[in-house]
Amino acid sequence: MQTPWKISGIAGILFVSLSLIASGINKMPPMYNQEISTFAGWFSENGEWYRFGHFLAGLAFLLFYFPFFAGFCEVLKKAEGESSIWTRVTWAGAIMSPAAGTIAGAFIMGIALLDGNTSPEVSQFGMAGNFYAYTVSGAYGGIAMIGSSIIILKTCVFKRWLGWTGLLIGSAAIISIGTLVENNPQGLFATINGFAWLAYFLWIAVLSIELIRNPASAVPIVIGMQSGHC
Repeated sequence: MQTPWKISGIAGILFVSLSLIASGINKMPPMYNQEISTFAGWFSENGEWYRFGHFLAGLAFLLFYFPFFAGFCEVLKKAEGESSIWTRVTWAGAIMSPAAGTIAGAFIMGIALLDGNTSPEVSQFGMAGNFYAYTVSGAYGGIAMIGSSIIILKTCVFKRWLGWTGLLIGSAAIISIGTLVENNPQGLFATINGFAWLAYFLWIAVLSIELIRNPASAVPIVIGMQSGHC
């Protein structure tokens, strides 16, 4: 009975590892508020590596992200009990985050697949669309963190500090959508979004280790959820 949780934990570690490798390969493209004449040259020079980085990131999500969250949410469901409301919130956020991320990729990869052979105006629009979808994707990840953290804090199915950390990072990810009002990809809210993304991956890594080391955490703890304390 412990094997499925260990498999989910291993999947989480592989997801984070491959995602970080992909991020290291992907050189950051120009921001949408930069000089538009630079877009075509950047994609012509860096498009091949950028496509390869997105390929690795896609594999990470397709092969490892969903198995991790499937097992993680099953553990949360056992702990939460029959209603499973916050488990559903967690799963919804976990699903919507890569969905919005795919939209982000569609904008920027369309330009990369054309090797930057688009008008400067189209390239700038694609970069702006990518920034928007990427920001929203992070906010959905924040929803997944908050939903799961509420269960963790009420049941102690995982270490409580993971619950508090998840609430903090998840709240920061949601607040970071203020960058859409700030309209500055180098501004305060955009910086918060970037840090929240990194913390989200590290949070998944720690949870994955917990699933591998302590699969007994999958045991239901409904009493803690009902009483509101551990």
